[in-house]
Amino acid sequence: MTIIYLDMKKLTVLIAFSFCINLFAQKEFYELRTYELYQTSNFKDFNSYFKDYFIPAMNQNGINNIGVFKEASEDFPRKIYVFIAYPDMTTYQSVKHSIKNDPKNSAASVRLNKKEKPVFNRYDTSLYDAFDGLPKMVKPEAQKRFFELRTYESHSEDAYRRKVNMFNEGEIDLFDELDFGSVFFGEKISGDRMPCLTYMLAFESLEDRNNSWALFPKHPKWQQLKNDEAYKDSCCSSITRVYLLPMPYSQL
Repeated sequence: MTIIYLDMKKLTVLIAFSFCINLFAQKEFYELRTYELYQTSNFKDFNSYFKDYFIPAMNQNGINNIGVFKEASEDFPRKIYVFIAYPDMTTYQSVKHSIKNDPKNSAASVRLNKKEKPVFNRYDTSLYDAFDGLPKMVKPEAQKRFFELRTYESHSEDAYRRKVNMFNEGEIDLFDELDFGSVFFGEKISGDRMPCLTYMLAFESLEDRNNSWALFPKHPKWQQLKNDEAYKDSCCSSITRVYLLPMPYSQL
């Protein structure tokens, strides 16, 4: 009979280390809302809802770093984007239930979208799993206040998976090397125009954005990734980009 003696201090350290690794590896769950505002919308009512009720309520439920953005252009109809990062899908469901049953939400939402003078038409919601290559959202540096939201649609599930792998296995690292300011990368699991992925980058300005992207296609790492057989035919059938500016009360 063999008796194994364990060093409890070492065991405790190993357990703690394992816990930290698992905690870090846990991928977040994202919600991205797009509000389409009427041309005559009262921004005051819209801003008041998010600044005075929604963001504080989410923070009280443990959900922080809520991003609220307007389009950098003045095109109509105007759109507002709201980005929310949850630890996981279960938390998303519980927080949604909490907000829905909050009496303050009913009163605040009535003021937000009055029947006789609504602020927005409807809003769309898309849900995402975070990428393995960036499992948690990264809050951008304070000086980076110009955001780019990009969506890549694929012609097939195979092409989509190849593109996701390309990001996870090298492209995200290249973005970091070029100081693109990665905020989040998400695989859409519910919403329109699937299969597709969405990610957000943060820059200091449009000029900074253009200068950074100009370096990308010439970089040796991109040339290597682009010519790798593993990522062959991963090209997207459609790429959509939107330039965004944070609202004054946005937490991103």
